[in-house]
Amino acid sequence: MKESGKPSNLKTVFANRKAKEVEKLKENDTTPFVERFTQKKLDEWKELSGGRKLIYLKHENDLAVLRPPTADDLGDYMEAIGTNGLSKAVAMVTEQLWLDGDIILIEDEEKFISVFLQINNILEGKKAEFFRA
Repeated sequence: MKESGKPSNLKTVFANRKAKEVEKLKENDTTPFVERFTQKKLDEWKELSGGRKLIYLKHENDLAVLRPPTADDLGDYMEAIGTNGLSKAVAMVTEQLWLDGDIILIEDEEKFISVFLQINNILEGKKAEFFRA
């Protein structure tokens, strides 16, 4: 069945694409991050985060490392979406999680769009995991 000219399985196709993109982010090569921040520093940050996986953001040659979100961070993010909108919520949570990286990722609009999409994708995945549990 078609809805407004679109195949009925369009939502499924996009859901599959989103899932693949999340997997790509999870399996992302950390080599540029090791070269930039050192394995020792990444291990220190991971240890400070209770051994949980760090978030690696990359746009072209610009990099940033974020700590994994806590339940409180996710709650703040969800509340900020309702109060201030998605864009401000992503900026707020990115600031909370930021460990180190290229500030240009936040200052430059095009680069921030990439960060925005990556962070939103990661946090929405966390929300989905939470609500499935």
